[in-house]
Parts: sequence; structure tokens; C-alpha cells
Amino acid sequence: MKTNDNDYHFNLFFPTTEHGRRNRNIILTMILIWAVAVFGFQLLLVALQKPTPEKTLTVFESVWEKVKSGKASVAENQDYIKSLIAVYGKSSVKKDKKEVLRNAVTTATFTMVSDSEKVILSGHVLDLQNARESLSTATNEAYTQLQTSLTESKKAINEMLDARIGIAPTSVEATLLPYCLNEKDNGLTQADIETLPQIMTLYLTHNQSVLTDTKFLGFPFHYFYTAELLLILFVLLCLIYSYRIEALDKKYLTNHN
Repeated sequence: MKTNDNDYHFNLFFPTTEHGRRNRNIILTMILIWAVAVFGFQLLLVALQKPTPEKTLTVFESVWEKVKSGKASVAENQDYIKSLIAVYGKSSVKKDKKEVLRNAVTTATFTMVSDSEKVILSGHVLDLQNARESLSTATNEAYTQLQTSLTESKKAINEMLDARIGIAPTSVEATLLPYCLNEKDNGLTQADIETLPQIMTLYLTHNQSVLTDTKFLGFPFHYFYTAELLLILFVLLCLIYSYRIEALDKKYLTNHN
């Protein structure tokens, strides 16, 4: 039986046999298909997307000028605070921007309570902050006591403010509110006033298109495509390659007498 060792030699860039050239072409075709499926879809997303504001941003923009001038009604102040809390709760918000949001929430909230209540509210916020800072180093009974103190402080803050701000005690907003406050109301600086609308626009504007708005099997199409269809395509390409390379092996690597 004749065997040519060169038949089994394969170089992707410089194939030396017809079998190697066919194998290379199949591999490059598969890579091209995969690249178009992945990067082509991303380019299509970019081409079709358009910035779309959340409803919360529209609410903020409708009351911001009145809040800034001190002429906002109670209802407008409530909408303003709730829009700030909605952004504060986003995990992607950076620390320096959260500080601006806290200043804004604190300033607006303190206008809704009396001077005597401000003192009480400041005490609860301070207790909450101290409990949070001490939790990381506390152990055993001290940890349990701090957890209890933290829970009581949050409850006291919510009991004082939830109804005034117009949020339900069991809502996500109520959970976030105690953490959105500073111990004292130092007012908004000029830098805060200039930065706040930019922060709200940044975190409340999202790129949308028909590819993100369309639902497929209950999922947004862009999610299903990247999480499921690309995986299915990869498996199919592997199966196709296996079938084609087997056919090439039979054609070019069969030993003859």
C-alpha cells in the first residue's frame, strides 16, 4: 500500500496539497460566515439605533427648571425626587455622580419637612451611615446589633418621608430612599446644577431600534440573536465542517494499492 506522508501535512497559510487547499478554504469560509454573523449584526445595530429617552427623563426635564428656581409645586417636587431615585438605583452609576444625586435628593427632601423634623431626619440618616460603615468590621453580636440599627433607621426615614414624596412603603423607591440622603442639606453647588441634567440624560437615554424593540419567542430580538442564535450557528458550522472534511478525507486521503 502506498502512503504519502505529505497527504497528512496541513498548513493553513501555505497548503501543499489539494486536500490542504480545500480544507483551508472551508475553514476561511466558516470564519467569514461567523464574522459576518457577529460583527455584521453589531454594525447593523449601530446603523439602525436612535437615542430614546426613558419616561423618567421626560418627567425630570418637565420639572427641572421650576425646581431649580424654587417654584416647583409639591407634586412636581415629588416627581423630581422620584426621578433622581430611579437613576441612583442603577448599578452603572459612578460614585461621583451618585454624590451629585444624593445632594439633589437631600436638598429637595429637606424642603418637604419642618425645621424640627430636619433635625430628626438628620439623626436617622447619620445613624444609618454609621451602621453601614461599621458593618464591614463588625462580628457576632455587634454585627446583629448593627443590622437591627440599620433596619430601624431605614424604617424611621421611610415613615417620615414616604407619604410626603408619594412613594409606596413596599416599593423599590422606598428601599433606595434612605441611601439617597446625606446627613445635612448643604444645597446644590453651581457644579451640581450644571452636572445634574447631564447625569440624568446619560443614564436615562438608551439606543433603540427595530432589532431591540422586536420580540422573538418572548425575548428582545437582539438578546435572542446574540445569546441563542449565534450559539446555534456555531454548532451548525462545526457540524458542516465535520461533514465536509470527512468528504475531503475520503476523496483525497484514501490509500490505493
